[in-house]
Amino acid sequence: MFGENLFAFKYSGQSDDELRRLFNLWADPEYLEDFFENNKSDLINGYYDIHTVEGAIFETYDHAVYLENRLLLLSEQSSSEQLKGLEEIFKPLHNSQTKILQLNKCKAQQNWLRLYALRVDKNVYIITGGTIKLTRTMQERAHTMQELEKISQCREFLLSKGIVGVESLIEETEI
Repeated sequence: MFGENLFAFKYSGQSDDELRRLFNLWADPEYLEDFFENNKSDLINGYYDIHTVEGAIFETYDHAVYLENRLLLLSEQSSSEQLKGLEEIFKPLHNSQTKILQLNKCKAQQNWLRLYALRVDKNVYIITGGTIKLTRTMQERAHTMQELEKISQCREFLLSKGIVGVESLIEETEI
């Protein structure tokens, strides 16, 4: 749990929860170099005006620091202090979505960085994963497809446990 409003899944076999794991990866130059070398054609032909691996590493680091600071600041605000809070950052996963669903699938984006989360309630989110998205759709690459699967599996898990609101979420995390 981060602040009052932001939670993150910690998967079995992982030492960190998803939020910490992702920001650690996005600060790791070796990981980023491998990622951008392996996805160089997407980087060069993509939507972003960065065409070198070195430039992409620096951009990723800068955007990750900004996103992390913004998330942590908003998550620490009490609900009475928030006007929009985390709702400013997290948007529905699918751009064409017009209504909020129970445990709505959402994304936060900063340039090509993506955090995926489930919206438990207004200004309350659970991070399920994230990635660097260099293509127009998630279906174009295995690493982004994996994040689609994770967010769906997390949603099904929470629904199966009856965790659909803030109260049940807090009860489950305090056990």
